[in-house]
Amino acid sequence: MNPILSKIGKGLFAILPFLLLFWIFSFVYEFCAKIFYSIFGITNANLFVTLLICFLSLALLYYIGLLVEKNKEVLFIKITEMLITKIPLVKGVYSGIKEVLKIFLGKNEEGYLGVASIHIGEMELIGFITKEEGESFWIFVHTTPNPTSGFLLKLPKTQVQISDLSVSDGFKKIISLGVR
Repeated sequence: MNPILSKIGKGLFAILPFLLLFWIFSFVYEFCAKIFYSIFGITNANLFVTLLICFLSLALLYYIGLLVEKNKEVLFIKITEMLITKIPLVKGVYSGIKEVLKIFLGKNEEGYLGVASIHIGEMELIGFITKEEGESFWIFVHTTPNPTSGFLLKLPKTQVQISDLSVSDGFKKIISLGVR
């Protein structure tokens, strides 16, 4: 019975990435379908109104993208972020996602000071140096594969080995479970 369960487990792990990818795509599809239906579902009898709403939506997104590209804060986005930061559980997830996106897009003013390897006992962890404070570093160690959670360590500089990985390569390593 044990070899049978072993082969079933291996088969499950072999198709797990495909199942997760399918789940993510179906979630995104359903989310987008609900948005499109709420916008365009009420106008399905009138082609002109549907096209007008579509054109105005694209024009609004273009204008917001233009403002964001010029580093101008959009009042609507600031108000929305202010409301989101008032919701306890959503605040943590949103701020983590926003931080990761800022790092990947290169728009994080504070940014990480670098990628570090830390030795704790027999383990070697990858972390991101967030602040230098005297003879210590503050290092954020993300959890794998979800980079929006982790733990913060304050370690003496002697325990920290600065890596030659870029921040985006460090994130790729974390998200890919060390494969990349």
